[in-house]
Amino acid sequence: MDTWTPAYCIDNIDECKRVLLTPGNWEKVPFLLDRQAAVGTLVRFKGMIQDMLNPDYYSKTFSVVNSLTNETKVYQGKFSSAVRSKEDEEIHFGDDLMERLPVACIPIPGLNDWVKNVESSNGLNETELEENFAKRIRLDPTCQKRSNEVFVLIYPEDVDSNELKLNRVVDVIGFYDHQYVNTDDESQEQPLDVKASYCVHAIHIKFQPDPVLCGSQLTEKCIWEEASKIQEELKLVLTQALLGDSLAANYLLFNLVSTIYNRQNNQVPGKFALNIRGIPQDIVVDYTSKLYSLISCLVEKSKYFPITIDNMNNTDLIPRKCYTTNRLLNGFLQLSSKTHLVLDETNLNPGKLENKGMLNLQAINDIISNQQVKYDFMYYTIDYETEISVLTLSNGKSLFPFDIDIVFKPDPSCIGNIEETIGSAQTYLNSQSSLLEKIRKYITIISSMDFNFNEDILKIIENDYVAMRKADPKNVSPDDLHRFMVISKLIALCSGKNELNKEIWESCKALESERKIRNK
Repeated sequence: MDTWTPAYCIDNIDECKRVLLTPGNWEKVPFLLDRQAAVGTLVRFKGMIQDMLNPDYYSKTFSVVNSLTNETKVYQGKFSSAVRSKEDEEIHFGDDLMERLPVACIPIPGLNDWVKNVESSNGLNETELEENFAKRIRLDPTCQKRSNEVFVLIYPEDVDSNELKLNRVVDVIGFYDHQYVNTDDESQEQPLDVKASYCVHAIHIKFQPDPVLCGSQLTEKCIWEEASKIQEELKLVLTQALLGDSLAANYLLFNLVSTIYNRQNNQVPGKFALNIRGIPQDIVVDYTSKLYSLISCLVEKSKYFPITIDNMNNTDLIPRKCYTTNRLLNGFLQLSSKTHLVLDETNLNPGKLENKGMLNLQAINDIISNQQVKYDFMYYTIDYETEISVLTLSNGKSLFPFDIDIVFKPDPSCIGNIEETIGSAQTYLNSQSSLLEKIRKYITIISSMDFNFNEDILKIIENDYVAMRKADPKNVSPDDLHRFMVISKLIALCSGKNELNKEIWESCKALESERKIRNK
């Protein structure tokens, strides 16, 4: 692979793909780093599709004629962004125009440091890539808005373009090049001068890259067999993080592992937006950020957003189209699937939400309620589906909707030692590297395991639900049935069972009963 050139791959594309997909070879391709890659080098890039641009057209073949010797050389235009010639050479383009699709990619938003460290040990030094991006910002102020972009050029004959979707994470191998694009200062009426940007001509793309821990010795079978034990350890850690509140720890565990399944007709079964409320005001300064820090050590992708009047009125949460540059401008809520979003309302004070603040409020509501974000195209909006797990931390009842809420009830002995209490949980995890790896993979895969509701248990659930409706018709709705079904499924999966039984169903009812009593 080290000797591959664009010309070689054009003539042997199927063989090149076969070699790349041979186990172990994909990881051998060097990761794209600013100071290491030379034009024409085979590189690998992993990122999120942030924008999809209009098709680009190129000549399949072109000839270069030396005006002094009349010598003619024929070249292929594929896997190249620019035609380079000398002063005494003329270029003649052919009539065989071909189409390629440029997509703008950025480093995966919310990717946590431990993931970058794991990928670095596997040769994917994303931290160094981001540092090089930052270095380029300092050197070239015109690059500040899109300094972290990598353009990936898709060739439809090699890659299924139907798989291209905004916010999708892609793992690309291709040839490094420079793409010359207009800078995008939207305050200018006309585009500014062109600048060079990173560019990768894709040979092959993995549209659903494996989780970062897939290369470890831990198989799904291993995690499944140890699920019950891992659940106990994780609940112990979360109870410590929640200052001794074991009931809230159950629901936080469900929030971390939950996943959407079988989305249809505007219904989003499986979502588990959690509001932990009643966090004492006197512990807020130390507590919520430390809780998030621990969560970020467990999940691959997460984002933290403090809900304040100033943040709501001034932060660009919603992606929007700039027609001056014909580009989609990134927003905070443009996230890839399986990202965990933590909203911290504990420092929210009274104030007025302006128009932008109201739009941001609605955008967050849409994610929680419908798992959608309305992207702003100025004259209209387009709904884009999301798969973002939302946890809201608040003093009182949340400003936002939720699927489940629970009043926070910490152990009084822990309140005075927040740093020590959460620190001990972090220290425990750091000292148990094997356990920490298992917990991380458990969170990633456990809720996606196969599951079955047999006819017998469905009949029991139906009878219980009918009895609940008769006993309290005003307060029991179909939403309650959905919540019970989701929680019972999560209880089963978290303990390593792929079928619901009566014992688990009763556990679900008991858990919900305890929560409702506390919330009164």
